[in-house]
Amino acid sequence: MNPYKIEGPAIIQVSGGRTSGFMLRQILDAHGGTLPDDVKACFQNTGKEHEATLVFLREMQRRWGVPITWLEFTWSKDAGKGFRVVDYCAASRNGEPFEAAIQSRSYPPNPMVRFCTVEMKIRTAARFTRSLGWKEHSRVVGIRADEPRRVAR
Repeated sequence: MNPYKIEGPAIIQVSGGRTSGFMLRQILDAHGGTLPDDVKACFQNTGKEHEATLVFLREMQRRWGVPITWLEFTWSKDAGKGFRVVDYCAASRNGEPFEAAIQSRSYPPNPMVRFCTVEMKIRTAARFTRSLGWKEHSRVVGIRADEPRRVAR
């Protein structure tokens, strides 16, 4: 059994770091170089990512021929919470998704209410999968060996 052979529907959370790039490469290799139609690689941009992260994501897409859906949290008084699909060129670089998350709550995140990851990454990805018509799906998240606290949660 190959742990990188992902059964869909599933979303692969690609952070743009080396470890998530390694995980994505292993998943691609397990599937013969392409993802199944019901397995999507996604990156949720906060608008505060380092430019090198965005370049690395673009290069994975280009060199490996893998589609990575770039998502950003959106919010407006009229439309509520949502997402938009962007690419390298259109990706926010000045914290726009982060600012939208703050506006949606009317207060900034703090040690007691740390909504950034939940709102900008987890719920944004969930909105995307619902837009695909998926009622249930698996989420594939890479965790480095030096992150034991994340494993415990």
